[in-house]
Amino acid sequence: MTFRPALPQETTSLVGRRAEVGAVRRALQRGRLVTLTGVAGVGKTRVAIRAARLTRRAFADGVVFVSLSGLTSAESLEHALAQAMGIHELVSHSGVRLLAGHLRPRRTLLVLDGCEHLPEEVSALAQALLAAAPGLHMLLTSRQVLRAPGEHTVEVRPMSVPCAGASLAEVAATESYALLVERMADPSFRLTEQNTALVSGLCRRLEGVPLAIELAAVRARVMPLEEILRTMGGQPGGSVMESAAGWSHDLCGPEERLLWRRLAVFAGPFDLAAAEAVCSGEGLAEEEVYPALAALVDRSVVITERDEGRVAYRMLGGVRQFALARMSAGELGELRRRHREHYLAMAVGLGREQNSVSRLATWSTARGEWPNFRAAIESYAAAEGQVDSCARMLVGLWFLWLYAGMSREGRSYLERFLATSGIEGFPRLAALMTLTQIRVGQGDLEAARLSLAEADDLVAALEAADEPGEHPGSRLEIVRGMYHFVMGELDAAEQGLRRALKAMTGSRGVAAVEGIVTLGLVHVAQLRFDEAVDVLRRARRLCAEQREDVIGAWADLILALALRGRGEYAEAMRLATSAVRAHARMRTNHATAFAVEVVGWLATDLDEHTRAAMLLSATGGLWKVEVSAFFGSRQLAREHSACEERLRAALGPHYVRAAAAGKAMSAAEVVACALTLCPGSSRQEEDHGLALLTPREIDVARLVADGLTNRLISQRLVIATRTVDTHVENILKKLGFAGRSQIAAWVIKERGRS
Repeated sequence: MTFRPALPQETTSLVGRRAEVGAVRRALQRGRLVTLTGVAGVGKTRVAIRAARLTRRAFADGVVFVSLSGLTSAESLEHALAQAMGIHELVSHSGVRLLAGHLRPRRTLLVLDGCEHLPEEVSALAQALLAAAPGLHMLLTSRQVLRAPGEHTVEVRPMSVPCAGASLAEVAATESYALLVERMADPSFRLTEQNTALVSGLCRRLEGVPLAIELAAVRARVMPLEEILRTMGGQPGGSVMESAAGWSHDLCGPEERLLWRRLAVFAGPFDLAAAEAVCSGEGLAEEEVYPALAALVDRSVVITERDEGRVAYRMLGGVRQFALARMSAGELGELRRRHREHYLAMAVGLGREQNSVSRLATWSTARGEWPNFRAAIESYAAAEGQVDSCARMLVGLWFLWLYAGMSREGRSYLERFLATSGIEGFPRLAALMTLTQIRVGQGDLEAARLSLAEADDLVAALEAADEPGEHPGSRLEIVRGMYHFVMGELDAAEQGLRRALKAMTGSRGVAAVEGIVTLGLVHVAQLRFDEAVDVLRRARRLCAEQREDVIGAWADLILALALRGRGEYAEAMRLATSAVRAHARMRTNHATAFAVEVVGWLATDLDEHTRAAMLLSATGGLWKVEVSAFFGSRQLAREHSACEERLRAALGPHYVRAAAAGKAMSAAEVVACALTLCPGSSRQEEDHGLALLTPREIDVARLVADGLTNRLISQRLVIATRTVDTHVENILKKLGFAGRSQIAAWVIKERGRS
């Protein structure tokens, strides 16, 4: 399950390629591993995205898209897949086992773009995942065939081009001409008998390679076609893509050429501030970066991406390789130094506790920079004498590891760094505390105990040496308090937390707020609900003052538990659903799972039995089977079991159907179910709902409740899948529902009444 957009947005129209898209869809019907091959710039990614978009209804658990650009190892490949699928938890099992366990019960299409970077690693991973997950299909793009067992290949050939002497009608019918005219965006251009031979020759010279055609189309906005064809004829040997990039390069001014070359250092999307910091200097002033960047966007050398209000830029693979090939080792080394120093400064700045803006918005943006952070970390790890800088970067990204859904990556890098770097003193202690907190949050308590013990020894050594600086013993006590809570050692947790908070009196930092929230959770576990409410309301005030919305969502969630203990269910439900909304937006899997759990417990108390059964069943997919649910806390797990027993007794034989419907929900449907009241609150409303539906729509609704996908429903009822799609859309519209989970809950409740 993932809360991320499944497929990249297509910012330009897809011209032609109907045959190729159809071939990919047919290949996915015949086999579970399909590889699109073709030369650079031929459009493999666009064809894969369009085919995946058109087949997504066949995959009940969604489509996941992962770009492999910038990845260098099997471990980084596993991390990228885990992040895309929303798996950010334990690493005690191998990454392959973790991915396989997540995919095993699901019907998913996994699209991997750019597999030529890691052909052997992708082949091995594909074989392991397909063997473990029978509902998984994989669609790959690569410049070379992987030669994996069961692989079906679809070659994406260049677009059709006119033959020599083609007539006007024949030229107009070719895909290469259609793309050239589309991207030229010149409303005055007309294909005539006089220019037919010229256009035909240009398309043939470009060999039908889409990216080359697009670059030439940009050139055609400022240069006559005759001149373009003449200059192309004089190009030295090399691929069409190299020639096309060379033409665009020739069209650029000196500042644009310099920026083009320097932008190749970015491993993923970047913003204007990063481009100015890394690429300015020595021939390119900072104020000249934006005009040059805008010109490169106009020339289709760089593309723009918009996500959650953020504008980012990205360089396509072919033009990036063109730039890298023209850089000397010294120039590339200097750019990598500037790149890692920029992202180090960003990490350190992000790690400071200055909340002038929303923490959620800040770290959502930071997570979009992950490919560049990863490249900087790897660059520091490979450079000599950069241990301290690497430590500062890893510790500076603590919020990314702990609260922004990337604990798996953080744990992997911190463990590797601590094992190999030989770093000592306060930097090692800061890394150990962050690592311990990650391990506690993942429920890996034995590993947490070991790093906590090492941190204790280090604190003692620092105090004995009377090292200058602020001793972070209070923060360590807060981490220890979290560990004791999960272990069920409530008195020890309370005592340690109180000592730490007393020492931090007056502090408004994140560590202090974390300590207050954890103390509130300990009081809830001790059934001291009034004290918990007082403590947690204090934490919420501090979070509101500092715009600390992520930790504030945790305070809301624990306060909901305390209010539940006092019987104040309405306010508890309001806070719990608010926490679901915040954690889902942050895309933090285990936090969303816990928030949904609390909503499920409250729904049980409020006699919303069907909704509660669906939610508590659905959280199993959110926690993941390899992760210790409830962070390993037996007390929280017992509450889950107690609610399940109450629901079994209340629903009787209908509990099994409700639980099955919950297990079949997608992540988005789980969140939607948690945020909406159980439909059909009265008999009159239910009867009215039945009256609105046709007999066939009632049949479809019942099969949706049984957990069947639209494709399986079409097979059961012997109707077209598209017809089932229409029926489901009509049901949602007529009943005013937001998703399939509400249809299932409504049907199950009606069955229970009948």
